[in-house]
Amino acid sequence: MSAAAQEDWPGFRGPHRDGRVTGWPEAMNDPRGWPESLEQRWRIPVGLGHASPVVHDGTAFVFTREGAEEVLRALRPADGTEVWRASYPAPYTMNPAAVGHGPGPKATPDIAAGRIFTLGISGILSAWNAGDGSLLWRRPPDPRFGGAESPLFGAGSSPGASPAGDVVLVHLGGPDNGTFAVLAAATGETVWEHFGDGPAYVSPTVVKVAGVQAIPTMTEERIVLLAPADGRVLWEMPFTTPYDQNIVNPAVLPGGEVVIFAGLASPTFAVRFREAPDGALSGETVWEAGDSPFYMSNPVLAGDRLIGFSERNSGQFVAMDPRTGADFWRSPPRRGENAALLVAGDAVLALTDQAELLVLDPAAAAFEPLRRYEVAPSPTWAHPVPLSGGLLVKDETHLALWTFRPE
Repeated sequence: MSAAAQEDWPGFRGPHRDGRVTGWPEAMNDPRGWPESLEQRWRIPVGLGHASPVVHDGTAFVFTREGAEEVLRALRPADGTEVWRASYPAPYTMNPAAVGHGPGPKATPDIAAGRIFTLGISGILSAWNAGDGSLLWRRPPDPRFGGAESPLFGAGSSPGASPAGDVVLVHLGGPDNGTFAVLAAATGETVWEHFGDGPAYVSPTVVKVAGVQAIPTMTEERIVLLAPADGRVLWEMPFTTPYDQNIVNPAVLPGGEVVIFAGLASPTFAVRFREAPDGALSGETVWEAGDSPFYMSNPVLAGDRLIGFSERNSGQFVAMDPRTGADFWRSPPRRGENAALLVAGDAVLALTDQAELLVLDPAAAAFEPLRRYEVAPSPTWAHPVPLSGGLLVKDETHLALWTFRPE
């Protein structure tokens, strides 16, 4: 089976934006089935940035910065050969507090119906033909935002196309001033928009909450659930974090009634939703876990556990009961600043920003990684992307394919 045979991974955290891997060999779904070592099949320079790669129809795409340009590449996953390259001028002055993360894009592209959507670090939104890289449309700077086209630390909310590919969800704007918008995928024209404070760094998607179609997301200062059809506010609450760093994507529990929210220096908490008589939603908090704040890392649901990476104790893995917020286990401290998490069957993969890939059994009684691999010589903030025979790993400037079995 070729490396490209894995199910498409068309956007941030996969087809459903939940970090769940399907289509892997059965052995890789067992945390004890992973080999002692991985093989690096290829590694190529692609430019600066922490946007995750995506895969569609046998082609991998990566969005980065080279000098004063933002660059989108299409590659063959089997050997890293470049299929096409497209770029545009994108000068950007970094916030001094974010210099360590570099000026490369943070928002992951999204693909649907032959179109690939990118949001650059300065807020440039583009739609491309995924087949040849030709530009379909680009949103010019919006004068309503007063020249502030991206949040303080650069645009980080990944676009989200509908499965049918007819619309794309985006969060645009800068500090204190922005809009959550649904755009026509073919033209970039606005279908509806919801004005509010500035965008946060959460990547939107459509889910069913208490039987109601909803977009759960965050702005700089609020949690808000919007109706996909028209942008009506279904539910909202104030939610602020230091320096307006609302980053963690909400996690919807099976059944759709309970949604878990988290943020920097804030308790992780769960809200139980019910449909209100007017078709909106009502919600009540059912638990809080003050000892497990999450910062940049998105937790994943693995069986009956929520696996996350807390900012506490200089970085700490946590296994929680998503029904109560109680701990099952915690890792030793000083694990790093971030971990990108995936779920494959009974295994959880955790790629830390220090380029260490861990294979975990989430049902274990304690934090005991079954495998540890070093997968890059520079920081790894992007999510790894599954292929049928391995993983694509983006580090600071390069993209590599690591395989767990020979061809």
